[in-house]
Amino acid sequence: MEPQTRNDLHGGFPAFLLEEIGDGIGVVDSTGEMLWMNQRLEALSPETMRRFCDCCRDLLAELARDGVDRRTHLRSFRTGDRSWEVAITPLIPGGDLGAATRAVGVLHDVTNRQRVLDRVDSVDAAGADLLALDAKIVNPLNVADRLRLIEGKIVDWLERLFGAKDFEVRLLDNATQRLELVTSRGIAPLPPGRFLHASHDGNGISGRVAADGEPYLCVDAATDPLYVAGLEGGRSSMTVPLLLNDKVVGVLNVESRQEARFDDEDLLCLELFGRYVAMALNILDMLVVERYTTNQRVSGALRDEIAAPVNSIRDAVDALKKDPDVPPQAIADLERAIATVENRVRGATGGPQTVLGVDRLDRSKGVDPELAGRRVAVLDDEAPVRDVVANVLAEVGASVDRFTSSAEGCDAIERAAAAGTPFDVVISDVRMPERNGYEVFRVAKAACPRTQVILMTGFGYDPNHSIVRSTQEGLHCFLFKPFQAQQLVDEVRKAVAEWKGERPLSER
Repeated sequence: MEPQTRNDLHGGFPAFLLEEIGDGIGVVDSTGEMLWMNQRLEALSPETMRRFCDCCRDLLAELARDGVDRRTHLRSFRTGDRSWEVAITPLIPGGDLGAATRAVGVLHDVTNRQRVLDRVDSVDAAGADLLALDAKIVNPLNVADRLRLIEGKIVDWLERLFGAKDFEVRLLDNATQRLELVTSRGIAPLPPGRFLHASHDGNGISGRVAADGEPYLCVDAATDPLYVAGLEGGRSSMTVPLLLNDKVVGVLNVESRQEARFDDEDLLCLELFGRYVAMALNILDMLVVERYTTNQRVSGALRDEIAAPVNSIRDAVDALKKDPDVPPQAIADLERAIATVENRVRGATGGPQTVLGVDRLDRSKGVDPELAGRRVAVLDDEAPVRDVVANVLAEVGASVDRFTSSAEGCDAIERAAAAGTPFDVVISDVRMPERNGYEVFRVAKAACPRTQVILMTGFGYDPNHSIVRSTQEGLHCFLFKPFQAQQLVDEVRKAVAEWKGERPLSER
């Protein structure tokens, strides 16, 4: 039977009203035959009409088997690149629940909605990948390698989800309200000494987003008063807060050289992706804290275990002192041995503000000819490490300047280079007042590209992720405190060799 259309309606119901319902409406019987449809449905492709009829027929079969009810049921299908949803209601003549052999279906084009849902599913898949920090993979890695692992995933997913390659991630320092750069691609870092803060005024879009916790879409950078140039030739951007338990912990900024490259849908998906980025970076921080507390716990246990036998040995030595047959030199040797054990245990358990093995350095050769007179700057606001590092290097012949402030150290590095006497090596802690390790690295390289930089961090802690960014740009090496004094000397020797463009004598 040919399906009826338009005015062939029972009771003369105004046909134009039915033309305004959904994207098509039709009546289908239990065999899947179209009994009636409006013009909108008639204008669709044969495949779409066939799938529409199949949905109605299958529902009638289910209701005949399981019992008819009066509810409207939803079914969905796809044809080509379009997604459809059908609201199907069984027709029950005279209230007889057993006589539902027809159904009316209202068709809706849900392509746009489904596209958003599909993108959200893709973002969820990206988030699962970011958070897949399997212990077998992650535990052998140091904190720099762990961040590189996550950074690689962020790069990959931003390109896959948004077709974007240029971005930056900044984390909020609660104490200073600075937005510290963690990682970036394509977007040039701010000049040393210039900072972004979580503030509405004078800190660009990122500062506004961090202060408000609301995403921001920049359609045209040329006319947006908040936009601060980052990507060379940048024309549009989207910036979202990194939220952890609904607290702003940073921002994610994505830029493009194309005007109006992003839309509200992109912004929504990026905001969700930003939550996963925040969680992944938080896991990294927790792993570092776990490592720190584990070291502290082990150190405390080691001190307690060593204390008892050392005290017993000391008591035995005191008893030997009373024996006239024991030579005084033997007593003195035993006491020196006890002191050495205690000093080494104290050093090994003293936490990150320690340099190990200073007493085991080979001093028989005196001044190291490869380090003699070489200029070294040591920047650390913690006196124990700063002084020990400086003293160890001075012993082997280096000319060492020490700085308690990173700002003071950076000024000295720039002055020395300007005077034609640049530092051969700069050694800096990654977490310093005024300037972090990455900024010290950039100042040193800008002042003299040949200057080699070594960064130090306690238990792998790198709050601003200076190590990763510096490594990408030519960092000589990084040392995890507590490190061995001999390791320090060896790395400085290698750094000096790099300055001279040759290998150290030990490697020739």
